[in-house]
Amino acid sequence: MSVRRRHGVAPMPRLGLAFAIALGAAPFAHADDTTNALARCASIAQDTARLACFDRLAGATVIEVFAGKGGGMTDLFTVEKPRLLHFESSDVIMVATLLRADDTVAQNLHMGGRGTGRHLIVEPGAYRLQVNASGAWRVWLTRPAE
Repeated sequence: MSVRRRHGVAPMPRLGLAFAIALGAAPFAHADDTTNALARCASIAQDTARLACFDRLAGATVIEVFAGKGGGMTDLFTVEKPRLLHFESSDVIMVATLLRADDTVAQNLHMGGRGTGRHLIVEPGAYRLQVNASGAWRVWLTRPAE
């Protein structure tokens, strides 16, 4: 099992981030919703309102992305401030365990069926995620809404 890790997403402009999420999430259920939302924003005639729509759509800045298929473990990632851990499954089951650097369990997570979930990581530290899934999955970190 391989886990792909993509760095450098955070500096991407908000509009570019929205397109990257829409294009990079093809096997996942929310890709169509994102594409429709992009089209709605693009159809707004007034520049300020159109930009505000894209800003809302982009939402929180993506900090790190991990993706894979089947089972595997991510590399360690560091949380210095509260972060939302988003997880998404493209198949019938995804079970994930958020582990601290010392391999103690911080949180058990699961997704029954296709869909997304999230968990707020409050405690600073180094973490990794052990994933067991029946298909493709994706995990990403964002800053929580202020």
